[in-house]
Amino acid sequence: MKYRIEILPAAWEDLKKIEDYYAIQFDVETAIKVSDHILDTIERLEDFPDSGSLTPDKWLNEKGYRMVICKKHIAIYKVIDQSIFIYHIADTQTEYTKLFY
Repeated sequence: MKYRIEILPAAWEDLKKIEDYYAIQFDVETAIKVSDHILDTIERLEDFPDSGSLTPDKWLNEKGYRMVICKKHIAIYKVIDQSIFIYHIADTQTEYTKLFY
């Protein structure tokens, strides 16, 4: 059974900022590759919703959030019924758990 993926507006904004950063620092082609890799990783959750891991934050884990790692980035999501909601996409080097506080 496939789950439905819903990328929430905040996560789309996060992805746009990541694309902008790579386009400025490197080039548009690199920005697209990074973005595509993140989206491909998220797409795999359709078939494997439990493939992500717990976050490093106890509160997020208690609320049912999980994360999937996309090289230098993570996508934080929650499974609700037959849907996967992507809440944020962030660089692993940032304090991304604070996006929820």
